[in-house]
Amino acid sequence: MRLLFEVSGVVHAPLEEVRERMFADAGESGSHRLVDRERGVIAYWGDWWYRGEDAVHPHPEGALLVHRVHNISGQGNWAPYLANKLFIGYRARLEEALTQRIAQLES
Repeated sequence: MRLLFEVSGVVHAPLEEVRERMFADAGESGSHRLVDRERGVIAYWGDWWYRGEDAVHPHPEGALLVHRVHNISGQGNWAPYLANKLFIGYRARLEEALTQRIAQLES
């Protein structure tokens, strides 16, 4: 498993409230999903290369939300770069999505 991207931001709300909101619609762990309320982690993955992971941690201003994208492909671990057009603009899309998620968690 290789970390490709990591973006993070502060949610200006108490940690326990953020966890409660984050896990409200998380469901349960399954074949392509890990829901670990104790560790504050939700991970989801496909059959080929993608694993996304959201984690919430304590922060002096509330809660730190971290989103990571991993390449989990075994062989041909270079192929996701081609399939995703070298990930051009990918980080910007992740940052925008994180900003939106933080706004949801703060409201």
